[in-house]
Amino acid sequence: MRFARFAAVAALVTFTRCGAIQPVKVFTPTPSDAHQVVIWDYKFQPEQLTVPVGTTVTWVNRDMAPHTATHRTYSDEPFDTGSMPSEQTYSHTFRRAGTYAYLCALHQGMRGTIVVQ
Repeated sequence: MRFARFAAVAALVTFTRCGAIQPVKVFTPTPSDAHQVVIWDYKFQPEQLTVPVGTTVTWVNRDMAPHTATHRTYSDEPFDTGSMPSEQTYSHTFRRAGTYAYLCALHQGMRGTIVVQ
């Protein structure tokens, strides 16, 4: 009986790579190109993006929660993605130079900036 227990433990240790705990790898999405903003972990990544006039910027929500990218103004180009569920995208073409601060209307601690030159 003792030998059977020893053999079972030895087999378990062998099949679990000597009992070592494997670290959990977390996938962190990154923008796929220079004109993309990824929404992940309740943040805009990158937080600030600089682009030339005429560039189309795309936001993609890789988070589990819905988010918005909202810039409301009366003097320049307003944009609002509306509530974007996970994996949804929204694009906006910036036609005028300026600094466009935006936020998530659902999670107002989330802020980003698009600088158009």
